[in-house]
Amino acid sequence: MTRATTLCALLACLVPMIAGAAPPLDGQADAIVQKALAAGPYPGISVAIEQHGKIIYQRGFGFADIERRIPVEPDTRFPVGSITKTFTCLSVLQLTAAGSVALDKPAGTYLPTLTTPAREVTVRQMLNHTSGIPNYTDLPDFPMAKPVGMSRDDVVGHFAAKPLLFKPGTMFNYSNSDTYLLGLIVEKVSGRSYADYVRVQVLAPFGMKRSDFDARDDGATDRARGYENAPGGFKPTPLYDFEVPFAAGALVSTPGDLLRYRQGLFGSGTTAKVRDLALTTGPLADGTPNPYALGCLVDGSMDGHRKITHAGNIFGFAADFAYYPDDDLTIAIATNGQNTAFPPISIERKLARLYLGLPPLTPIDAPMPAELGAALAGDYQVGAFRMGFEKLGFVFQDGVLKASFGGLGSGAPLLPLRHQGNGRFLSGMDDEVAIDFKQQPDGGVEMVLYFYEGAIRAVKAAGR
Repeated sequence: MTRATTLCALLACLVPMIAGAAPPLDGQADAIVQKALAAGPYPGISVAIEQHGKIIYQRGFGFADIERRIPVEPDTRFPVGSITKTFTCLSVLQLTAAGSVALDKPAGTYLPTLTTPAREVTVRQMLNHTSGIPNYTDLPDFPMAKPVGMSRDDVVGHFAAKPLLFKPGTMFNYSNSDTYLLGLIVEKVSGRSYADYVRVQVLAPFGMKRSDFDARDDGATDRARGYENAPGGFKPTPLYDFEVPFAAGALVSTPGDLLRYRQGLFGSGTTAKVRDLALTTGPLADGTPNPYALGCLVDGSMDGHRKITHAGNIFGFAADFAYYPDDDLTIAIATNGQNTAFPPISIERKLARLYLGLPPLTPIDAPMPAELGAALAGDYQVGAFRMGFEKLGFVFQDGVLKASFGGLGSGAPLLPLRHQGNGRFLSGMDDEVAIDFKQQPDGGVEMVLYFYEGAIRAVKAAGR
């Protein structure tokens, strides 16, 4: 080999390094997100991943605005829905640590004009969703199709006087109403508007310069537009007012800023006292574990790795935030799509397996005996931990077990399940959702729905 040939070979090796060629994991991550973009389908997806204090992956895919053909960039801003709750709860816990709020005082202590029975539930019960206050966005009279023109009193008036769903502390039921009231408490106690308090006490100290509260899309090119899947393609979702989601879901942010949130909450930006409160969990009255911590964070695990997380979903947008503390890995995802085949948390779990060095899921389609399908079919009553539904229904049709989230008489769609053998099934749409069945000696059946980081237990009585 001549000297010139050797030099050319050396330069050829250096070109990818000089050009900043992507490491192998990045290429695999690209493939995961691009597959999700097409299969969701999603108009656009933004992802940021940090490990050991360094951003190791940050990309935008698809379109932030389909009509104007504006691509998603790493700094594109998205409404992140219920991830807002973690900022609201952090604000309440800051005030708690300062002695301004007592966790076991009733809401009426801070909101004296609040109607009974909502005024009787405690701050702690609102933080961990054990209050029993109905979720206003689930109520049939709430104008979800036109979320504009409402005041705070209008929104609170939809739920505050309604009967509680259960005795506070005895069950878990995810409720936007809880966090809405917490935002009002932040205002009353601090003497500032909710948005101003969060800007000054959380966003600014954490360095979250791309985050704020602007529910209305003003046409800015760095702000994603919301869409939903509809026959024939993507359909823009209605605009909404700040007052509708308020402290339960009004934050607009970026995946990069959500990484800064993690740094601020679990770093020097938050005192140990507040952080300990944020991660505090406690059982329900009957001893059932409640993984929903006071910081509005789900403290769970994935494939043996501890995981602290929260998802968000609002009027054409969906997002997910996950921190694996023992692995020092944080993944944040924002999208501008709803009614997709699977939520961002499903994408996050696949990316987490990649960067944690875990094997990917390998679903199978095991034969489904007719007698097994007949034995599992029926309605199952959900126990003390609920996510907006009280029943799960199953039918066996054409050799396939299908699930109805809400029960067989609810009108909810039937979703096909994939049989994995040994009583385990995966969702036919999202293989990150698993269901285990266990037949009991008395003829009844116990079911556990592994709903991402949560586990929902339900039982079908014998003969049903």
